[in-house]
Amino acid sequence: MNCRGQAYDNGSNMVGKYQGVQTRVTNQNPRAFFTPCASHNLNLVLRDAAKNSSRASTFFGTVQRIYTIFSASTSRWDIFKQFCSIFTVKKWSETRWESRVNSVKALRFQLSNIIEALEEVSETANDSIAKSDARSLFIEISTYEFILSLIIWYDILVQVNIVSKSLQGKDADINISNDMIQSLLAFLKSYRESGFMNAKIIANNLAKEIEVEPVFKKTRPRKKKKNFDYEGNDERINDEEENFRQEYFLLVIDQATSSVENRFKQIESYKDYFGFLFRIGKLRYMNDDNLMKYCKELEINLKDGNSKDIDFMELYNELVNFRLIINEETTPLEALSVLKYSSECFPNIGIALRILLTIPVTSACAERSFSKLKLIKTYLRNKLSQENISGLSIISIEKDISESLNYDDIINQFAAKKSRKVMF
Repeated sequence: MNCRGQAYDNGSNMVGKYQGVQTRVTNQNPRAFFTPCASHNLNLVLRDAAKNSSRASTFFGTVQRIYTIFSASTSRWDIFKQFCSIFTVKKWSETRWESRVNSVKALRFQLSNIIEALEEVSETANDSIAKSDARSLFIEISTYEFILSLIIWYDILVQVNIVSKSLQGKDADINISNDMIQSLLAFLKSYRESGFMNAKIIANNLAKEIEVEPVFKKTRPRKKKKNFDYEGNDERINDEEENFRQEYFLLVIDQATSSVENRFKQIESYKDYFGFLFRIGKLRYMNDDNLMKYCKELEINLKDGNSKDIDFMELYNELVNFRLIINEETTPLEALSVLKYSSECFPNIGIALRILLTIPVTSACAERSFSKLKLIKTYLRNKLSQENISGLSIISIEKDISESLNYDDIINQFAAKKSRKVMF
């Protein structure tokens, strides 16, 4: 009953509306606000955008194939390093948020070098399948459509990655996270209007560098089966550039925008509960009637039957006094630090700020321990006991603490305890 915030990834067993963990907790304690992991949501935004267009799915498949063909052989990897010295090709993952931008970044800034490396593999490889794959990839990434897709996805992924890193920060709070998400949403809406033309300008320069004609290839229209004779034929856009813009660019951007709006409604809704406390130092300019209204709404949201966390009238009276003590730019965390030295004169403000600051934004930090276990227990260490695995994982997770330890003292203590030598 003391819980005021819960966050999980987007598995149905955790976030399910009927039998999920968050539902079971909320049924017993309505004040335990549930926040789906913002970092997982952001990853799902990219997944939704990529799967909404068949061309986008093909693009990421091509990126994966480029990594596969070079990493499958040491000789081919040497060829890659011979031509590309700045970035290495990366394998992108469904669950690692930063992997997508890293995999696209190597192509974005080394496309001409990668094309030369593929051409070298197609001519010198001993494996006929590798030769065929290298030649097909060489042809595929030397098209204007792929170059334009590369520019578009890099622009999107860079902005998403900035927000993702902010959400995973240990100091992230509801206010900062909501601002970052709104900035991403504003970028997507702005990019929808002017991004295509800007991407074309960059793509034209890149196409000129690798001697590719900046034109869209004519594609064969797909014949769809009609279930009824009276169904009309879909009118296909004859302009290939406009067809690419509508069936690829706009589909990806619109799906990403829609996913951001739908998946982050919960974080945005906290503005209705705690919005007036985000910039607590500026409450001095707020009308007293509005301040009392916000205090009363917050009491309702922090109330369960006859039990309530704050009293709205007491909170209002405390804020009237407290807003004159702090500066205009004081953050909720700084305000909470001021309250520690106020001899508990503002108990309701302290409760409201603590709840605001402890509502979780993401569960990414907690899940890093699982990633560490995968690194520690490899196929070379598959016989480690549970006790050893736990010890190694704690050392790896708490890296900052373990690096500060004096290993000589630890070794001497261990040797003294395990020594079988009898001293006469």
